[in-house]
Amino acid sequence: MKITIDRISLLRPLGQVQSVVERRNTIPILANVVLQAADGALSMTATDMDMDIATQVECAVGTNGTTTVSAHLLYD
Repeated sequence: MKITIDRISLLRPLGQVQSVVERRNTIPILANVVLQAADGALSMTATDMDMDIATQVECAVGTNGTTTVSAHLLYD
């Protein structure tokens, strides 16, 4: 996965998504956000098992792909 996006364009939707993620979690993957890049957009999804939040932002996608990354690490 390879994308190019302005920092400000990334932070607003990422802030919404990471708000559902708890820092101390018994299931480590729930501390991550799913990033999916395809067709000129980056989709971000996070869950705490009770609530899901998903958002999408336009960006330049060099290579399509999907990965997870720590929501708080990426946001900070």
